[in-house]
Amino acid sequence: MNHPAPLPDLHQAELDQATLEQLFQDVSAHTELLEVIPKFAASAYVPDIPSITLAEGRDLLLGGEVRALQLRYRHDDIIWWDTLMPTPNQTFRIVRIRHDFPME
Repeated sequence: MNHPAPLPDLHQAELDQATLEQLFQDVSAHTELLEVIPKFAASAYVPDIPSITLAEGRDLLLGGEVRALQLRYRHDDIIWWDTLMPTPNQTFRIVRIRHDFPME
């Protein structure tokens, strides 16, 4: 019987704006940034610009101009994907996944 590989753990939290700002500073200073991907609609990424700068992503997220923002980065030889989403109560939801599974 062929069993699928186990899914990686997801970590979720709610961040206030100060903590979100610290996250952007930490990603900028302590990681190798791979991609910043904005998501404007429920089912589509930006068609013409697949990746933007970290500063552009921050501004879009804080300005309420994106549905979500995904940061992909390497820290200590591990690839992480953080998806950030604004919430109705002026905070930001983060979903973090350790990306140690093959991409196909």
